Amino acid sequence: MTNVSRIPISIMLNSSIRLDGELIRYLSPLTVKRIANNLPISQLINNFQNKYLYIKMDLGIGAEKPLKQFKKGDIAFSPISNSICIFIEDYNHNQQFSHIGHIKNENFHELLRTKPGDVLTIKKDN
Repeated sequence: MTNVSRIPISIMLNSSIRLDGELIRYLSPLTVKRIANNLPISQLINNFQNKYLYIKMDLGIGAEKPLKQFKKGDIAFSPISNSICIFIEDYNHNQQFSHIGHIKNENFHELLRTKPGDVLTIKKDN
């Protein structure tokens, strides 16, 4: 049975590291809908001070139910940088993000091994 409020996703780093996650509609319904409609996404990954990883998107939408504090494993959308962010550490940011989901696995620390040129892919799981 499919749950319409939670969209299962796979997050792949260079097709070698796979993480399971989910986008959660009630956290930011409009943002999650726009992102889900644009999946799969495959972009070069950026690392922000080993606090979070992000990939650029072209959504052009504002903050929805904005938050500044995130826990390890949270997934958020930054309207300022127009990017999807995956938090590797608990982080309190001065910028507001739209919380959109989380990673289910506990091994997301493996994402810290990223280097310039790595590609992150996010796609829907069936």
